[in-house]
Amino acid sequence: MKQIWSIPPQDLKLEENEVHIWCTHLDLPAEKIQQLETILSEEEINRANRFYFEKHRHRFIVARSSLRIILGQYLKIKSDRLQFDYSPKGKPSLVGGGGIKFNLSHSENMSLYGITRNSLIGVDIEYLRPVEDVAKLAQRFFCPREYEVISSLASGEIEKAFFRAWTAKEAFLKATGEGIGGGLDQVEIDLTTQESVKFLKIGNHTEAVNEWSLFPLMPAEGYIGAVVVKGKELVKNFYKLEN
Repeated sequence: MKQIWSIPPQDLKLEENEVHIWCTHLDLPAEKIQQLETILSEEEINRANRFYFEKHRHRFIVARSSLRIILGQYLKIKSDRLQFDYSPKGKPSLVGGGGIKFNLSHSENMSLYGITRNSLIGVDIEYLRPVEDVAKLAQRFFCPREYEVISSLASGEIEKAFFRAWTAKEAFLKATGEGIGGGLDQVEIDLTTQESVKFLKIGNHTEAVNEWSLFPLMPAEGYIGAVVVKGKELVKNFYKLEN
């Protein structure tokens, strides 16, 4: 599940059968954060200013400015000129994006981005951490077979399995635009192998899993992520953004 993250080529191209997956660190020096803030829109700056803790405000600024920098490379325009629209449930999209679709997620010091051309995509990243009553959470929100696997694991492995399932489910719900309100138990994940996950069922249909690709990730030590794309036989490229 580990990936090799490379520096992107200067002439960045995205084909129909490709998915580009990016990651970046969010904790940067104050002067760099001030510089990145200048490419944000007024709406994004207002959102950043709503955070109570400065650390969270800074991470939001870096995550959003990094998104602009990444997307600007595909569209060949300045990052501060990008405009975003939002679905009724909050999924962002590009105005005049020419078929470019994207999704982003961040947790602690890491941010994850997924980019496709014309294919629905969702991503999620989580920092591995102890979770109180993790088995009870799985029983409440996950499918019975998922709970059975998770509850049978020893301490230390149980959180990893929980977050493997959580990130895959949330990435799928973000790809469809439903978000977490769409119901984590609407997507069933096979957790019987420790290093990978796959869809078993989407809604009440086992056939629907054939329409989607699920890529589990380890973007960095201590993090688990997932990317879900509508489509099959996709070529994956892993890039790191160094701000």
